[in-house]
Amino acid sequence: MLYIFRIIIILSAFLSWYAAASTTKTTAHTKVHHTRIYRHYSHKHQGHLIHHAHHIKHVYKKHHLTKLQELRHVRLVRHKIFHAYYGWKGTPYHFGGSSHRGIDCSAFVMKMYRQVFHRYLPRTTLGQVKLGRRVRKDQAKLGDLVFFKTGHNERHVGIYLSHGDFMNSASSRGVSISNLHHIFWKRHFWQIRRLVTI
Repeated sequence: MLYIFRIIIILSAFLSWYAAASTTKTTAHTKVHHTRIYRHYSHKHQGHLIHHAHHIKHVYKKHHLTKLQELRHVRLVRHKIFHAYYGWKGTPYHFGGSSHRGIDCSAFVMKMYRQVFHRYLPRTTLGQVKLGRRVRKDQAKLGDLVFFKTGHNERHVGIYLSHGDFMNSASSRGVSISNLHHIFWKRHFWQIRRLVTI
């Protein structure tokens, strides 16, 4: 009986030692495995970050070039508008006229748009005001059409430039540049419409 009891104690001690050794081995193996996984994903993540950084740099460069191209395009359109304007500057106002002997506001806008934007507009102000989309005065951009109510049944139109300036054929000065902040135009301002995107 004593012999059997000693065998049981020895077996128990052996099993405890074996379990402890297995656990230590497993823990060591797990640590090595986890270390390998960490290194793998750290390297992979680092590569992703490098790729992402290159992508951001590429997008920024592309966006920056687009902005430069937009500025060049605006300068080109502005040059075309003023080149066309100086061909008409000083032409006297004549209601119903459409030549250098005399021209009214809507005919001037119609001819400018045809020359600069290659776009054909209606002959009358009431026809032109139906085109494009309406924008706020503080959102006005180069090429927008500026409309005024100068009388009970009288309408006026010009082409916006910048800083409140617009070109038009006015009854008092003919083809010239006026400003929205002038008391007369400020009082009779109606709306601004965008027909082209520059």
